Amino acid sequence: MVRITALMLTVLFVMLPLSGCLSNEDNEDGDGENADLLDAVVLLEEQIENKDQQIAMLEGIQRDYERDVALMADVFRTNLSDRVLNDLNLSGVDLTHAILRGVNFSHTNLSGADLTGADLRFAILNHTDLRGAVLTGVKTEGLVECETSLLSSGTFCRYGILVSSYGVDLSGVDLSGLDLSEMNFHDGTYVGTNFSQGVLYGAYFYGANLENAVFDGANLNGAYFTYGGRLTNASLVDANLRYTHFYKADLTGANLTGADLTDADLRQANLNNVIWGNTICPDGNVSDDHGGTCEDNLIEPVQYPDE
Repeated sequence: MVRITALMLTVLFVMLPLSGCLSNEDNEDGDGENADLLDAVVLLEEQIENKDQQIAMLEGIQRDYERDVALMADVFRTNLSDRVLNDLNLSGVDLTHAILRGVNFSHTNLSGADLTGADLRFAILNHTDLRGAVLTGVKTEGLVECETSLLSSGTFCRYGILVSSYGVDLSGVDLSGLDLSEMNFHDGTYVGTNFSQGVLYGAYFYGANLENAVFDGANLNGAYFTYGGRLTNASLVDANLRYTHFYKADLTGANLTGADLTDADLRQANLNNVIWGNTICPDGNVSDDHGGTCEDNLIEPVQYPDE
């Protein structure tokens, strides 16, 4: 606005001195033109002022909308499924246990937001800022474009699922046949989740709840289930468990039929009611040749200090 006004005034100041060199008739014409020019300047300033007011109003509307979204989710826990909430600033907002299925969060700032227990399944996370967001217990399945989102260290998005050290909830989700190597499933909830035939080389399941999870035929070579990993009644039939870390894990009722536990670390693991059947024990022997169990064929792996 300042540049336009200055330009108009410059033109006006240049023209005014020239008016004295004109005849009376020319002066009268010049005075009329100057008046028209001044009127144009005033009109232009009014239009610019109106535009500024409109912009300020729109910015205010957006701020109010962002506040209302946060209020709905925070106070009333309104079902926000399938809403378009893109290009908003929702940083630090409390969205705990909010229902956000299918919401379009494209280019929205959710940094520092608390999404504890929220249902985020099938949401669009195209360039969504989730840095510092609390994702404990959040349901993440079928996410769209989450590979483009901004994530904290230790948080990963692959195949439309989001996992992080905060512990997401993927209970009952079918993740069979996927390459999830070295991903961090730390402290997550995966009750009944299907990991069968998957590649989970070196994956981290510290403290994860894997009750009734299915790992049949999966490659878990070098994976970590230490510090309270719960594999109660999990199925690990024909799984590759070579060098897998089960230190202090709970394997109560787990099915290890046909599994390869060569050099696996089972120190202090709970092996109550484990199903053994042609299982290769940590020391290389087969369970069927030793009373149908591997409990007497464990090893003290020197390569694994207490974890």
